Amino acid sequence: MKRYQISIVSILVVLMATWVSFGQPEGTEGRRAGGARDSSRRRGMRREERLKVIATIEEQIAKMKSGLKERPEGQKKWQDLSDEEKAALRKEFSKIREERQQSIAVIEGQIAKLKGERQLRAKHEEFIGKLNAIRELAVKEKATATVGGIEKLIAEQQKEFEATLKKLGFRQKPSGTNR
Repeated sequence: MKRYQISIVSILVVLMATWVSFGQPEGTEGRRAGGARDSSRRRGMRREERLKVIATIEEQIAKMKSGLKERPEGQKKWQDLSDEEKAALRKEFSKIREERQQSIAVIEGQIAKLKGERQLRAKHEEFIGKLNAIRELAVKEKATATVGGIEKLIAEQQKEFEATLKKLGFRQKPSGTNR
């Protein structure tokens, strides 16, 4: 009978500790056995940061929508326009296209922030792993030119990934062995 009581008490203690740790309101500073919790060590984004990111995305989408103005009913068809009018329209369309590309780049960056560093790293490591598998196959087949090309591609991807992390404000881990 005692061993059942000990088991039940142990389970209750664990549940109570879990309940207390999850029961703290968001944004409060709790105390751990090792000292105060450092809020800068959190891996995820706080609610306010997520809302700010979403607002930025919505702003960029609104910019893109404004660039998709419909043509007024009275406007001439492309064939009926003079060369000057066509040149002015081309200039306006290229400006709209550049603004759209800038908005898309901002949206992609904000989505990457929402995904978080861990998910970005996992996707990158999966891709590099696939490239390394292909590289190993090329090494077995003694295809030195292919191995060189794959190594160059891996280095470019790693450099691009590190630049993305820096741009998004994520911490960078030292590059380990990718092979």
